[in-house]
Amino acid sequence: MEDRLFIGVNYHPHDWSPERWREDIALMVKAGFDTVRLGHLAWDSFEPDDGVYTFAWFDEVLDLFAHLGIGVVLDVSVRPAPVWVHAICPGCDIHDTAGNPSAAVRRYMEDVSDPAYQKYAMRYARVFLEHYRSHPAIRAFGLCNEQGAGFISYSQGARERFQKWLRNKYGSIDALNQAWATQRWSRRLRSFEDVVLPQTSVACGAPEAWLDMRRFYSDGIGQFVTALARLIEELAPGIPHSSNHYSGHEKLGFDLMKYADSFVDYPGVGHYPDYVMNEQVQYTFTTIQERLGEQDKPMWFLEFISGANSIFAGPEGYVRMQVFLCLQHRLQMLLGWTWRTMLAGEEQFYNGLLCHDGIPGPLYTEYAHIARDFRKLEKHGFPYVPEPEIAVAFNQDSMWCAQYSPRHFAMPYPRAVIQAQQALFHLNRDYNMVSLEHLKKNYKILILPEHIVMSPNCAQTVRSFVASGGTAIMTGYSATLDEHGKVFESTRPGLLSDVFGIRVAGFDRAGQPDTKGWIQDSKRTITRETDTVRVTVDYVERLELQGASCFATLENGQCAVSMHIYGRGKAIYLAPEANSDLLEWLIQVLAPSVGLKKIKLVPKGVQMRQIRPGAFFYVNTTNLPLTVELDTPAYGVLAERMFEGKLSLAPYDGELLIEK
Repeated sequence: MEDRLFIGVNYHPHDWSPERWREDIALMVKAGFDTVRLGHLAWDSFEPDDGVYTFAWFDEVLDLFAHLGIGVVLDVSVRPAPVWVHAICPGCDIHDTAGNPSAAVRRYMEDVSDPAYQKYAMRYARVFLEHYRSHPAIRAFGLCNEQGAGFISYSQGARERFQKWLRNKYGSIDALNQAWATQRWSRRLRSFEDVVLPQTSVACGAPEAWLDMRRFYSDGIGQFVTALARLIEELAPGIPHSSNHYSGHEKLGFDLMKYADSFVDYPGVGHYPDYVMNEQVQYTFTTIQERLGEQDKPMWFLEFISGANSIFAGPEGYVRMQVFLCLQHRLQMLLGWTWRTMLAGEEQFYNGLLCHDGIPGPLYTEYAHIARDFRKLEKHGFPYVPEPEIAVAFNQDSMWCAQYSPRHFAMPYPRAVIQAQQALFHLNRDYNMVSLEHLKKNYKILILPEHIVMSPNCAQTVRSFVASGGTAIMTGYSATLDEHGKVFESTRPGLLSDVFGIRVAGFDRAGQPDTKGWIQDSKRTITRETDTVRVTVDYVERLELQGASCFATLENGQCAVSMHIYGRGKAIYLAPEANSDLLEWLIQVLAPSVGLKKIKLVPKGVQMRQIRPGAFFYVNTTNLPLTVELDTPAYGVLAERMFEGKLSLAPYDGELLIEK
């Protein structure tokens, strides 16, 4: 893929007449768009009945885009399954926890692991790809839409596949009984045929079985998406592909880190932040980083917020500001959702660039402005693909275990990851989201926020990282459970107590007694020498130092942050749960000693990245004007003028400065 920026929209030609196609494409050209995403959510527009294909109408659409030089990202849309597929493949219907099938009344109501469904989905994908792989409009293919979104199906077929999955994983029923601790409450299994899906309409099963169930469904999705990627690579070699999958979907989802190397070509995402810079917006950036992993490729934003559900448009310039932030997070392709507000269906009030009547609205103007920005910026080092010095560990098993036991793991796992992201956001530092199961690159700092599940492979990664000279920072709640979801019998942090030189001897919560009285509120003061940081936390562990030294203390004298020299590196443990203020303070303290590169100081609310030597990209994320002090005269690429002494940024504005 060329080293440039792409901009366009998502378009649904099956919703509009051929006469309207021409008018819409002309408006896209006028706005400066060069890319469009087509084909998603439209399987039965191409195969209205079993083996009946209707491509002629869409051939005309692609010809129109090719004629005007707009490249197409074409989704191989195998979801939602057409009504006729559900009729002949009842096993793909979503079944509730009582085993009753549900009619497919909304999208994503099919079990993609069902073999019969897969037969028809892959047949359609093959025919579709063979028909369109050579069309001159094709820029890339998409691996369907939002794989991972939907619902768990508790069908008899799913139960039988789960039994087979467990047999392959454990080999013997004795090994499964040991892993699941089935001696508890008389749950011993005599054979794999005794296994049921551990979620019924009455109750949820034990955590060990429930964790394996989530892994089972994850594997079904991951293997299906991988098979679709292999088919594209077989039939359309050399054409890139991407996917705005939904691996983090709370009800279903899948373990992206496990499967990313198998199916990801260009990482893709849908970006839908709120119109206020709050924690939900921060979570969208953790999603971006998870999708990027450790790949040295830019990000394709296959869907990007335009309006929203029942929100006509946000504050003026806000979408453009979000685009600028995403350019700092490796954006290469930007496709707005959606072109025209739809007249029917569940998203009939999800507002687009054009109003319901087809007349351009304010976001059409804003996207056209962004298109002009792209043409200027792409000449100066975009897409921006950094080499981060910091990594944040992400663990899907920990997310599932926190879901299962919210009373103990009171901080939801995504929020713990957000705390690390917020700290690095405020510090203007790049990072990679990584899996400890297969860490690929070298980093100076490795942050483990609420890494609840600690497998032997993950523990060995941390051990080797620290021993070879890295600095690991682990927060409270971490290394609580082993790879089966059972609490460690050994000293915590499990498998790593010697690396961190501590024993987790208990914990305190807001409103509970500690060693010197009662914690009256959740605000805690942490002190190191003359430095203090005030944090708001619910959960704080009691640390016994067994080789580590106390790096910082709580107001009651307990150790808040421990440090242990292990090999050539440092293992740092935070007694509190993940907290952005504490992590931000700690990274600032550690930066000189671990050799992090110096970052230019900017006003709070300004995000800055050095795109290349002498080129600095500033973004004002607030609704107030802000001023950046400049050390040297610089040329503003977007404003097309020189700046000396200071850079004044209007609300939600940005500028790329080239120092002279």
